[in-house]
Amino acid sequence: MNSATGNPTLHGEMVAINNCTEILTDPQGEYRLTAAEVSAAWPMLSLYTNAESCPMCASAIRRAGFREYIYGTSISTLIDKGWGQIRIDSVDVFRQSFDLPNASRLIADVLTNETDPYFSWQFDPEAPCPVGCSRTDGTCRNA
Repeated sequence: MNSATGNPTLHGEMVAINNCTEILTDPQGEYRLTAAEVSAAWPMLSLYTNAESCPMCASAIRRAGFREYIYGTSISTLIDKGWGQIRIDSVDVFRQSFDLPNASRLIADVLTNETDPYFSWQFDPEAPCPVGCSRTDGTCRNA
């Protein structure tokens, strides 16, 4: 859920796709692409995310036909760290999308030594807080 709007579909990947579409089709912008040209552009683009996408986002990535989808922390790691997830891995979404055009390459577990710690401190009162925060009564707060 996007905490700023309450919209449960505004995950980072969905926002990235929407923002990219707006930039590419802006009539006053640098690119000024048509909808058809944007559709043709997705297979030339890569999407990076610090954690594996939920099934909604993985489906959107696959439907767009991105050349590559690259992520760090896996859904199983998120679950292990206390994050509630829909337990459908991106690879399963991609496997079931075999009849869509523009096969996307899935690159998993990239730099997990860097991404996993971002998801470690929220549910573990013993985990160190991010830089600039300190723990008070088991909760990280701005220092």
